[in-house]
Amino acid sequence: MNKVNVYGSFTQALFFSGVVSIPKYLLTHYTKIGISDHEMMVIIQILCESESNPYPSIATLAGRMNASSSNIEEDLGGLVERKLLTIERYWNPVELKWGNSYSFVGLIDELAELWAIERSQQLEEERVLKQNQVSPNITPLPNPTNPAMENLVQTFEQELGRLLTRLECENLDRWLSSHFTEELIIEALRRGVSAGIRNFRYLDSILREWEKKGLRTRAEIEAEDANFQSRQEKKTTKPKNKGSKTTSNKYENFYL
Repeated sequence: MNKVNVYGSFTQALFFSGVVSIPKYLLTHYTKIGISDHEMMVIIQILCESESNPYPSIATLAGRMNASSSNIEEDLGGLVERKLLTIERYWNPVELKWGNSYSFVGLIDELAELWAIERSQQLEEERVLKQNQVSPNITPLPNPTNPAMENLVQTFEQELGRLLTRLECENLDRWLSSHFTEELIIEALRRGVSAGIRNFRYLDSILREWEKKGLRTRAEIEAEDANFQSRQEKKTTKPKNKGSKTTSNKYENFYL
């Protein structure tokens, strides 16, 4: 077989081997939602297998990436912990049995929120530019000063590493108007950052849970955390055959 025929055969085999569709927005923004290069490659390999095998084994992923199984487990654990990846059960009608599959609903939610933030910032910039073009000589009146609001905006922007959108500022104002103290809002932010989840829905769920329990100060929250930890430690002393399970973050179920 001559060189031309070899190349032609390879090209045909290459295109008929199938393609993997990866959204460009994911490829250009995955680092902004805290995904490492290695984790991104794990995601790509899972997507590559999704049609034929919705739950590829760790050994399969490790072999594809020339990585150790422990590294793959660490990457998957990090993605699951940050709720970018979940493991779901599904019914296989061909094999007539239940199986596992990976779901990227959490990842899509994070990308959607990031896109909404960027779009909001873009629209705000266009609005300001248009306003300046229409009335360049008019100086806008300053907004009434609110020390708590100003401090929150500064703290959030420092932690998130970007400017807040108008919608996010409205969320902060709504929390203050709902009688959440500046101390509690910053504490919710701190916990969200520690969990690797920085969206406002997660922070709102934390604040609403504290409100439901009547917790109004950081000291009360820390006391509740201590009680929660004590209850969890007591559970671990029970026989293992009862299937008790502990969780490292009691706010995990509040992320939507």
